Amino acid sequence: MLKIQTLRIARMLVLAFVACFALSGCITAKMYVDSALPTVAKNDITPASQPKPVQILFEFRTKGAANANATAQIRPRIVSVASESGLFSVTSATPTDGGVLTVTIDNVPLTDDAAAKGFCTGLTLGLVGSIVTDGYVCTATYTRDGKTTEASVKHAIYTTIGNHDGPKGLAPMEPQAAINLAVDQIAWNLLKQLADKHAFD
Repeated sequence: MLKIQTLRIARMLVLAFVACFALSGCITAKMYVDSALPTVAKNDITPASQPKPVQILFEFRTKGAANANATAQIRPRIVSVASESGLFSVTSATPTDGGVLTVTIDNVPLTDDAAAKGFCTGLTLGLVGSIVTDGYVCTATYTRDGKTTEASVKHAIYTTIGNHDGPKGLAPMEPQAAINLAVDQIAWNLLKQLADKHAFD
């Protein structure tokens, strides 16, 4: 019994030690946004001559389950891109002569045993780093006058923890900046696809 208690205490001390190093900044995390998605900006989309009102419905999911906190944090960026696009005028009410834009982003981790890798990095105080990949499966539908048009894209963010090189050719970013960039890229690509399919004509 004494041996079991000793092992538990030792394990707790190790975890506390690792946590202290992590909080002090010795173990750092950097994010890298995948470059596979085409670069799309406002100039790549022809604005509507007479923008119609649109209601935007957005949901962020984690492994298919709704994530209310992430939805609240990310929704403003989706709305901002939609407003900037010039394809329609954004409204919070249900439009009578416009449409409904529904956007979903589902975060699907692509790295096996991500938690175990992070734990091992912590035990070595960052000397043995790790890298994990988060995939994002994103869909959008635009419905107006009984017609629905669909679009979809996939994206990814890589995160290095401790002493580990990032993906070749990608610049390291602070976590929030990387997330903002990825969300903007997703939104612009989805809108471009819908526009190319004449969803807003």
